[in-house]
Amino acid sequence: MTGKFVLLVSTATKWVSAARMPSALSRAGFEVALLAPRGSLAEKSRYLAKIGYLAANATTLDWVFAFAAMVKATSPRLVVPCDDTAVRLLHMLALSPPPGIKPEIYRELCTLVRESLGNPEYFCTSVDKARLPAAAEALGVRVPPYAIAASVDEAQAFAAIRGYPVVLKRSHGAAGEWVAIVSDPIELARTYARFAAAKTIDFEGRGDASILVQAHVVGKVFAQAMTAWQGAVLAGFVREKLVTHSPLGPATVARCVRMPEIRRFSDQLAIGLGMSGFFGLEYIVDADTGEAYLLEINRRATPATHLGGMIDIDLCAALYSAVNGQPQSGRRDLDPGEEHLITHFPQEWLRDPQSRYLRDFRIDAPWDEPEVMEALLALRNET
Repeated sequence: MTGKFVLLVSTATKWVSAARMPSALSRAGFEVALLAPRGSLAEKSRYLAKIGYLAANATTLDWVFAFAAMVKATSPRLVVPCDDTAVRLLHMLALSPPPGIKPEIYRELCTLVRESLGNPEYFCTSVDKARLPAAAEALGVRVPPYAIAASVDEAQAFAAIRGYPVVLKRSHGAAGEWVAIVSDPIELARTYARFAAAKTIDFEGRGDASILVQAHVVGKVFAQAMTAWQGAVLAGFVREKLVTHSPLGPATVARCVRMPEIRRFSDQLAIGLGMSGFFGLEYIVDADTGEAYLLEINRRATPATHLGGMIDIDLCAALYSAVNGQPQSGRRDLDPGEEHLITHFPQEWLRDPQSRYLRDFRIDAPWDEPEVMEALLALRNET
């Protein structure tokens, strides 16, 4: 495929990271298009060359045809999902043709998704919290001890052996949703029942209610932001979660730092799972041993993807060079001992308007996008 367009795909309206991607991609050299519901934060960006809207209450098939229309209108070189539902919709599309779509249109869409996101053989495994641990172990990546529990009795049997607390996870969920740390058998039974009863869209058609139960590792959480292309890792950096709005949620203040073991594990996963485009990997580092354990992978633009330019690890520029066959001129990682403390806006401001981090450290805010800034400030009225 040819052209400089990159198509951002979002199914959510309030994801801050989606609103920050157009400027970062535009500075890298891309023309940027967006497919999203009306009223999204992302549509406020002045760096968008074209916007396509999803209809209110769009069905999965509605989304497919809206996506096809945007591809026809822009001939994008890449598609970039901005939220987890968008990831799963793109995966679904690449793995099986939806009803009523013309074969030639499907081939074009399938080629675009596979080239943008990588090897489809690992699409489902990489984002499914229940499938990922075994795949990661096979690639030599450390994961917390775990079991796949098809019943509450199996989950309690694992906890009886490993000891409490343990962590329960459904296959899919974002920003800490459907992840719970439970401290005793009663809480485990109650949480397991709630997780098992939840009704969510089964894009993959698995019909599998299994739940992951893991040993709880005490330590600090780190996230690796990364980009890769056709089997080659291009660039990435690690952020330590310093402050969060909720215990299992994303960082509102982060420390960017070099972490060799996390980078090595991330490289192994990116190559072994055939990932292309932007993605983020989350780890916990054991407070006693210093060993890193993989928690999950996000196959989308994460809250850190756009800020690489602030620390001279520009993920968007690295990907632009790769897809256009140009030599990569930027750095691939932070230097040993290098650190950057970044305050995310509006996340930290929404958590605490009087936060000292807003006064004392660098703020990741869209200073050059007044309409995006205004929309972010308006979020306070919705909290």
